[in-house]
Amino acid sequence: MPRLIALIGPTAVGKTDVAIELALRLGAEIVGCDSMQVYRGMAHLTQQPAAEQQSVVAHHLVDCIEPTEAFSVGQYRRAALEAIRSIHDRGNDALIVGGTGLYLRALTDGLCEAPPADERVRRELAAVAQARGSAALHERLKTRDPLAAAKIHPHDTRRLVRALEVYELTGEPLSGRWGRRDGEALPMTVIGLTREREELYSRINVRVERMIRAEDVLEEVRRVRGRRMSHTARQVHGLAYLEAYLDGTRGLEETITLWQRQVRQYARRQLVWFRANPRIQWITIAGNETSQATVERICSSG
Repeated sequence: MPRLIALIGPTAVGKTDVAIELALRLGAEIVGCDSMQVYRGMAHLTQQPAAEQQSVVAHHLVDCIEPTEAFSVGQYRRAALEAIRSIHDRGNDALIVGGTGLYLRALTDGLCEAPPADERVRRELAAVAQARGSAALHERLKTRDPLAAAKIHPHDTRRLVRALEVYELTGEPLSGRWGRRDGEALPMTVIGLTREREELYSRINVRVERMIRAEDVLEEVRRVRGRRMSHTARQVHGLAYLEAYLDGTRGLEETITLWQRQVRQYARRQLVWFRANPRIQWITIAGNETSQATVERICSSG
């Protein structure tokens, strides 16, 4: 019987290489679990699997949405369930790969009952964040939904916007809906990849510096910055810093430093989110460990 397996972990931990090796070992197809890698035209900026990797293993929910379109967790769940059913119908295992904890929870636990996204409300809230910072949204949420504010990091603009959006649309706090789930949970084996904190941060710093010095990333930013991007697409890490760099309002070294810090903070939030999930079976990757060796450990652990 086809299986459903998730391979998750923080950014830059090495998920993609391990996922390709594991998918080849199992004869599986990969379903993305990344809120930014769904967007077209930003393959390098969002660190999508390379074209060669996607030619070796079938990928779903990667490079499939225009950056002008919003993409919600509800849309993700519906698309992912459809992809999983299709993969299983072909007799193959489905391997969920990514680092967006909310997307994983939507699959494993079902969705919190809440209204669909409203672009007008989101634009208004995004404008507040742009003008006054995400902390202003967090302060507003404290007055409307203290329980949600206590759970959501002041820099997590996307979740702050969603919590405030639900309140604006319904007059009811999002936290009051947490116990009500829409859609059945999916049983799956969830494997988490991690590394020692300093090593992970070093990998993030190296990746960011390599990305910004590569013309491919800057060319992607030049192409998308002239388009009206959705609020969700604009959350891709580094985009605002690279736009400022291309405008000449921020220097190269400052851009690198700010972008590195942003990604390190995101990785820290990912780990906090994932650590709260008791289903995850953790594997710590050693500094010199190959992806093949990691897959051997995953398979031998059952």
